[in-house]
Amino acid sequence: MAQGCKILFIFPKWPEKSLWGQLSYKFPPLGLLTIAGVTPEQYDIDFVDENVQPIDYDTDAQLIALSVMTPLAPRAYEIGDAFRKRGKTVVMGGIHVSLNPDEAGSHADAVVAGEAEQIWPLVLEDHSRGQLKAHYCAKGLIDLSEAYPPPRRDLLATGKYLTRSTIQLMRGCPFDCEFCSVTAFSGRKFRHQPLDAFVADYRTLPDRFVFIVDDNLLAKRSVAMDLFDRLRGIPKWWGSQVTISVADNEELLKKMAACGCKSLFIGFESLNQENLDGIGKKFIRASKNADRIKRIQDHGIGILGSFIVGLDHDDASVFEGLYDFITANRVEAFLINVLTPFPGTHLTRRLEREGRILSRDWSKYDMNTVLYRPRNFSPEELQARFDELNRSLYSWSSIARRTLKPRKNMLVFVPQNLGYRK
Repeated sequence: MAQGCKILFIFPKWPEKSLWGQLSYKFPPLGLLTIAGVTPEQYDIDFVDENVQPIDYDTDAQLIALSVMTPLAPRAYEIGDAFRKRGKTVVMGGIHVSLNPDEAGSHADAVVAGEAEQIWPLVLEDHSRGQLKAHYCAKGLIDLSEAYPPPRRDLLATGKYLTRSTIQLMRGCPFDCEFCSVTAFSGRKFRHQPLDAFVADYRTLPDRFVFIVDDNLLAKRSVAMDLFDRLRGIPKWWGSQVTISVADNEELLKKMAACGCKSLFIGFESLNQENLDGIGKKFIRASKNADRIKRIQDHGIGILGSFIVGLDHDDASVFEGLYDFITANRVEAFLINVLTPFPGTHLTRRLEREGRILSRDWSKYDMNTVLYRPRNFSPEELQARFDELNRSLYSWSSIARRTLKPRKNMLVFVPQNLGYRK
């Protein structure tokens, strides 16, 4: 087998002023590790997550591969330009590049659109022949029922992450919410990898706490039930993302708790039913949230709730309402986000038609910055009230009320609260 060139995979640094740029703990970039996993073995690989280690621009790697999310795009373009000036070949992919290939193409020798597992070896083959194309586009969504090599977690720097153990079972989402770009990249049909392969990979993960990164782990209930039976007895804790409807199934909650579930990321988005209906989340009934939260917590499972402010039916009461809701229900951790018009979403197309988008500075697309004209606030008022609400909810007294309770998941949520407070 012919010897391949050396590849440097790079995940760019988050903007310093963004929430993720300031967090004291980090999560590893699973997508890039997955592409490293399908790289043929004749290639020598280096990996840099710029959030935990610096980039060596004097590397002897000939090929530089970057994965790009929207708020990371300006930094990725700087990195690409710097390496191209040094005579290196730069390839970019990821969700932002897939939705903005021409923009990214001015900073790279090649761009890859779509899920890259199948097309990446072709990119490498063309590069080795000196026939690299400017644009590659994956032919549809990959078939996850085929067993792919596991992500190259061995490339991660040690001691730099809250957990190195991230893993994915399913992709896709049928809900197509107005603000979300998941369906634009991963499609509306759920796909999952073989459970045997997933569990085998899960067993080898290096840390006690595992985060399953699926957008909705319970997308296929029968698959989830089978998975939880298989995970029972493996000495790990885990968290994932689900909808609040998980609380309506007692058997499911019992199975999840029994196999180590300690944390669930749940997108509540809004306490206003008109907002939920408008953004495509009619399946959430805001009036049932409090009861559902209690049912989940009663099984020893904590909640990381996600909320959006600045939706069209929000008024000044939204801030006090969220403060009272999160406090009264002792939601263990939360993310309050400003509505953000990401590329490829129905929201962005609507706000563009209405002339309400104020900025295309991608570095500000961190879900913490007001980038559009809200319907019922000035941009400045929404930003100030958003900042004030986060400061109030992440005060020391609020953290204590929400996390210091007789549950076994404090070790999961206290670091998150301290990180968000910073």
